Amino acid sequence: MNPDTIKNYFDKPQVVADYAAAAENVGLWNSERKIFFSKIGKEEKILELGCGAGRISLGLWENGYRDITATDFAPNMVAAAREIFARRNADIKTRVCDAINPDFEDESFDAVIFGFNGLMQIPKSERRRKAVSEIFRILRRGGRFIFTTHDREAPRNRDYWNAEKRQWATGSQQPSLDEFGDIFYEGDHGGIYIHSPARAEIESALTSAGFASIFSSARRDIAEEPPAVEDFSDDCIFWSARKR
Repeated sequence: MNPDTIKNYFDKPQVVADYAAAAENVGLWNSERKIFFSKIGKEEKILELGCGAGRISLGLWENGYRDITATDFAPNMVAAAREIFARRNADIKTRVCDAINPDFEDESFDAVIFGFNGLMQIPKSERRRKAVSEIFRILRRGGRFIFTTHDREAPRNRDYWNAEKRQWATGSQQPSLDEFGDIFYEGDHGGIYIHSPARAEIESALTSAGFASIFSSARRDIAEEPPAVEDFSDDCIFWSARKR
């Protein structure tokens, strides 16, 4: 999967408009509130990767967090976030930034957030591991990395992944896919890529980078979400890991 294909999708005006609507109208999920507020102090320096139009960063600002940098690899998403922040008088720093090569000094942040399964929209396992290692680099000692993924091992997904396994075994999988766990499908505004990992895959990437104190929990087990959130996003797994 070509990374530019993914970036071009997120730069589309229709996709940007959908994310801007979520930033304005959906806000922080109940599960995000519980995770972020319990693990990140309001005085801490926060980086959001894959910010889209700024839904999470804006929600944090509106709840008293003041040192936030919101980044995304899609320039049009960052432009939309800037407009929304300005309209809401939110003094949030913004930057176009690719998660596999973040242009920040070592140990720059107390917390890094990569919400809405953004890490899993980086194609190829070696590139995702590079992103995790870079996040480790720019976190201060004791800092938190919080992100979400899909759950390949959830019972509701078993039939789908068993069928996919048979296709990969016979070489009949979708040609555009790089590795087992990849998904590419047509959405309302074009092709959408995401990787759905096994939990062991995520744990391995985190521990190899040097993270410890790894926590994971399904969103449904953290908080009940309103219909607006359920319509916006499927269930996911929240992950938190600390830099030793």
